[in-house]
Amino acid sequence: MSADLADRLAALRERAEAVIARLSTNPPARPLFVEFSGSPKSGKSTCIETVAHFFRRLKFKVLAPSEGASKRTPYYLKDDIVAFNTWSASYALGHILEGLYHSDRYHLAILDRGLFDALVWFELMAVQGNISRETCTTVHNFLLVEKWRAATDAVFLFKADAATSMERENKDKLIAEPGRAMNPEFLKPLNEAYDRVKAQYAAQFPKVEVIDTGRDAGTTPQSTAAGVTATILELLERQTRA
Repeated sequence: MSADLADRLAALRERAEAVIARLSTNPPARPLFVEFSGSPKSGKSTCIETVAHFFRRLKFKVLAPSEGASKRTPYYLKDDIVAFNTWSASYALGHILEGLYHSDRYHLAILDRGLFDALVWFELMAVQGNISRETCTTVHNFLLVEKWRAATDAVFLFKADAATSMERENKDKLIAEPGRAMNPEFLKPLNEAYDRVKAQYAAQFPKVEVIDTGRDAGTTPQSTAAGVTATILELLERQTRA
């Protein structure tokens, strides 16, 4: 670890310890909600694990449910893309409501694919003809209802080009057979859907931060997690000083 990175991490810890000291004497009315959104193999899940570990080790109460799309959605829905994504969106919304009202009074809620991500998948389904544009608009309007949309304090949108995602997917594997989502023909329109949703809806969220982890981005998992943690701490500092 370089001296600069060591200093950066020490500063993050110092800031976090000051925040948790304030939260311990003055618990928040609701947790800070941050959503991690983005295409497969963009580094999203790795970053979530690192960020959640940082805050938990420093005694923050963290709600970080497993990603609904890959780990919680019932297997029998996976052959119906509309049912699959409807369940995933409902799963994300359920955890927002849980975080808002849970008696444990979490300090931080980390959503691995939340409402912003659900907007993207319904946009993609409309473009690909799985649902009508009218249905897509109806679902989008529901997902953007202020009561839960406004609860998302920040969205970290992870991006990686299709070639980089496929390279990461196949690294150390014994076979490079494409999957339903992990193939260039699917990843390209998915990334385009992320771009369209960001252009159309980013202004309706308090903060949307794009994080490019592609081959030429010059980032590492550790530096990316440190940057995200710094942003979360900034939001927590504002919350505790309000």
